[in-house]
Amino acid sequence: MTRLLYILTLLLLLSSCAISEVEMPRPSEPDTYVADSMGTFELTLSGKRQTRATTTTISQEQANNFLITIYKGSDVYRETDLLKNVNTRLAAGYGYTIKAESCSEQTAESSNDGWGERRYLGISEPFAIKAGQTTKVGVTCSVANAGIEVFFDNTVQNYFTGGFQVTITEGNRTVTFDKYTGGLSANGAVSQESDVAYFNVGDDGTRQITYHIHAVSPRKTLDRDIEITLKKADLSRVTINYEMSTMSLNITVDEEELFADETLYITDDDIKADEGDTDMGSTHEGYTEDNTDVDIDNYD
Repeated sequence: MTRLLYILTLLLLLSSCAISEVEMPRPSEPDTYVADSMGTFELTLSGKRQTRATTTTISQEQANNFLITIYKGSDVYRETDLLKNVNTRLAAGYGYTIKAESCSEQTAESSNDGWGERRYLGISEPFAIKAGQTTKVGVTCSVANAGIEVFFDNTVQNYFTGGFQVTITEGNRTVTFDKYTGGLSANGAVSQESDVAYFNVGDDGTRQITYHIHAVSPRKTLDRDIEITLKKADLSRVTINYEMSTMSLNITVDEEELFADETLYITDDDIKADEGDTDMGSTHEGYTEDNTDVDIDNYD
């Protein structure tokens, strides 16, 4: 009996050794697919080249605060963030687009004490991100809103000595052109530049507004409402002239294109990619802190 138990024990030991030589499942390694399936992009923002020579200046702060939104197909893949904080690391895939805008639509009408500001907007062509590679992406920006300015001819200035103004009221927003904010002109020659009020436009690229003219002379008070259609990327220049012979106003409107020069807001090297293995936000350290303005015409 003892010999039989010995033989059984020996067989069990030999069987155990044989099993140990077979490769057994090992604990899984930490997942690396996230790092292996990530790529980056380099972003360049520029303005459309125009034939007319002009100078457009943006500050470093304006460049840093461009708004960037990343889409995949028609869905928002990454929420809007400041350019200086943009994360250039994306999961490998196709159908990405980038929207760049200098400010939101709301800010475009509310900034500068309600006068608003010129809004630049651009959307990239669809692009792909390949794992372990960097894709260059360019966004060309153009003006997305419209502007209006008002000039008063010297006939208005001379006759309406009690004051004159043009007022635009849209909801809670009121913009007033007067002798301080409106331009002054004589015989078509502008002697003082007018402030510009900016307005967003609809999907058709237009916006209809009404402006009210109020002028007071020792013998006459004039009030008149005028409708005008503003157009995307156009500056409507309204000039008001008073005809003494007919006791009426003559109003002319000239349109001038609003545009961005071949404006380079940021170069490829200015955005820093996240070097980690996860899809985390990165920092933007491409600018210095001297707060100087950049003349776009001389910015290479």
